[in-house]
Amino acid sequence: MSGTSLIIPAVAQSDAYQLSATEQKLSCKQLSGRIQVRIMQIRDYGEHGGSSQLARGLQSAFSKTVGTSAKGVDPDGTHSQDLKILAAYNQQLAAKGCKSYNLDQELQKRDPRDMPAATVPAPKKPKQ
Repeated sequence: MSGTSLIIPAVAQSDAYQLSATEQKLSCKQLSGRIQVRIMQIRDYGEHGGSSQLARGLQSAFSKTVGTSAKGVDPDGTHSQDLKILAAYNQQLAAKGCKSYNLDQELQKRDPRDMPAATVPAPKKPKQ
């Protein structure tokens, strides 16, 4: 499965993302579209500083007190979850016999106009 690895610590791989029944039914085209969008969203994760720990703490406290969204409170956790989802979608593409993505390579690209592409050939079906 070369080319489909992802930069995730070994500990994080143990609790891999589990596809829902709906996600398991997605076509190759639908999965590929979701992967492309998610790659584009998280490609520049390390490029911007993000919010400070103080700002995240204040947002967390405010969201608990007022009942607003806590989205953005844990950007590292969100990024980690996004990587797990990408890996699971990519594995599902391969399992369905579709071309998949070299996620390491796609996540390294920085040109916002560079659309992610499925470049890993579909697994060969065993001869019967």
